[in-house]
Amino acid sequence: MGLTDALFTGTSGLRSLGHGMSVVGDNVANLNTTAFKGSRISFSDIMAQSINTAAGSGQLGRGATLQALYPIFTQGSFESTANPTDLAIAGNGFFIVADPRASGNVFYTRDGQFMIDKEGYLVNAAGLRVQGWRIDEDTGDITGAITDIRIDRSSPPVKTSLVDVIANLNAEIERTITIDTAGGTSSTDDDVNFADNSITDNNGVTLYGKWNASSDPPLATTDYDYRTSLYVYDSLGTPHEITIYYKAANLITSDGTTTETKPVYEFLVTCNHDEDLRQGFPVPEKKGILMYGMLEFDTQGNVKNFLNVYRYGWDATNDQYQLVRIVDDSGSPQSPPPNDAFADNTNFTTTIDTLGANSYPVFIADFLGIEVADSGGVEDPAATQNLQPIELNFGYYHDGTSWRSETVRTTQYSAPFATLFYDQNGFGPGTLESIAADNEGRITGYYSNGRVIPLWMVALANFNAPERLQKVGGNLFKETTHSGPPVTGKPGTNGLGTIAPNSIEQSNVDLGEQFVKMIIFQRGFQADARIITVSDSMLEELINLKR
Repeated sequence: MGLTDALFTGTSGLRSLGHGMSVVGDNVANLNTTAFKGSRISFSDIMAQSINTAAGSGQLGRGATLQALYPIFTQGSFESTANPTDLAIAGNGFFIVADPRASGNVFYTRDGQFMIDKEGYLVNAAGLRVQGWRIDEDTGDITGAITDIRIDRSSPPVKTSLVDVIANLNAEIERTITIDTAGGTSSTDDDVNFADNSITDNNGVTLYGKWNASSDPPLATTDYDYRTSLYVYDSLGTPHEITIYYKAANLITSDGTTTETKPVYEFLVTCNHDEDLRQGFPVPEKKGILMYGMLEFDTQGNVKNFLNVYRYGWDATNDQYQLVRIVDDSGSPQSPPPNDAFADNTNFTTTIDTLGANSYPVFIADFLGIEVADSGGVEDPAATQNLQPIELNFGYYHDGTSWRSETVRTTQYSAPFATLFYDQNGFGPGTLESIAADNEGRITGYYSNGRVIPLWMVALANFNAPERLQKVGGNLFKETTHSGPPVTGKPGTNGLGTIAPNSIEQSNVDLGEQFVKMIIFQRGFQADARIITVSDSMLEELINLKR
């Protein structure tokens, strides 16, 4: 009977609009829930019932039912915070979080209120671990697979491999010494004789000849014109002072027919001789010397050539260090250094060449007492990996043909001596002081030893049908067959949003819109209730027909 149908039609309206009011209530209740995505409900009519009429077949509606209920993933506004681990996504995508208690239990969330737990993991309020890629410190790019983000609380020491010392050497200084290599009736008449594996300084003219480790100090203040010092670090993070001495001199050379005088600056790179632990050092008085050489300047005050540059290499025959010339008297690097077993891979697995990776001259330090050869004279193939080769950058590198200047470089101007810049790339051990994130999702650690290390990159995921994700509570979503598999990537790539650091995303619920829907649902519910009450009155009249 039609009246009974009207009762059920009204009931379907009450049921549908009741669900609609529940959706509105949920949206309003989560108005202040971080990154909450409001839901939208839509209705549809129920398949109509066919009836016969005088005009033919007709259809009689049977009420309303729910058609769809899904979240709306519009962008919420951002709230700035002082917490460096608060992250928000500007655009599409979800953070990936994993439950450490169950393998493969992965969830997705827009809520970026993260913190670091006691084990160093970046987690959300429920303890789920944020996923990302580790960043390679050398390349600055991601490496490996997506995994739990764990912030290193300590920074291990890094031994120095590059020293930058930029100075101005006074062009007006009086040159009080002459380094004569022109020769007389015999080689012993020379003030100084430079050879591939030795320096013969009969009169103690050069900085090398004047250095005496048994004296205190090893160089008198009258033996040099200028000095500068800095600290380097060994592989254990222990600092060691490196001092570079400079002395203006005239270098006299001869090719047998022509004698030439060149104004040069000697330089001597040294360390504390008590900290110099090189095994089998040949001349104890020269301990502490790491490199010796000369700088020839042009008329513009820039280095024209490195001349007669020496370091200590390894004599595999006598199992001891020996002086090796790595740049000759014409300014050409000797690569590999002559008779230096450190540069010969038949003795060691890693070779140490004249020039380093940046094309600067290399000297070799040992502050740890590395045993290059055992008591039987057998070299340790790994010794060169444990030694400390250090490139010396005066602002000039060798391009394979000549010495080329960089923007910041050592000069010889008519100005007082000055160290304009110095630096080195080693570090002692440090502890984490703070972290920061950028809009690419890169998390950087700031450590007490001065290191600034890019640590992790936050991974984001997106879905072809994010509206079909399953809500599991706690601002979390789970993948379903209807949502499709996640597409992961770095923030700002592949259609994914960027990261807003020190921010959290607010709910995207529009309160005014929800109130309007509430009124509409309420009026609809009242009208459907009237359908039921009026149908009930009509049935009552029908029953009263019997009286």
